[in-house]
Amino acid sequence: MKKVWIASPTFILLAMVLVGAVVTGIRPHLRNNLLGFGAMGLIGYSFVAVFVYGIALIAHGQPSKLSEMPLGRKLLLGYLTAVWAITMAVVIFFVARN
Repeated sequence: MKKVWIASPTFILLAMVLVGAVVTGIRPHLRNNLLGFGAMGLIGYSFVAVFVYGIALIAHGQPSKLSEMPLGRKLLLGYLTAVWAITMAVVIFFVARN
């Protein structure tokens, strides 16, 4: 259950990004703010969550090798890493395009 609480902010930030990308009826600066804050929040939160979760695992003496981790922990770390990598790639693409 704790893993759901760790991943839940990414769902909220992803919703912000999707609202900013899909809803065209709102003012342009509000739309850009939703996209920007959501994307930077996803990148920042995912990175910090993986970093802090890893430090907590090491401090508690849990195995830090991926092959020794339980499936739930692998899924959480994989999800956060995938969110970070995909969001970072999309942001770099849009920055380079403009």
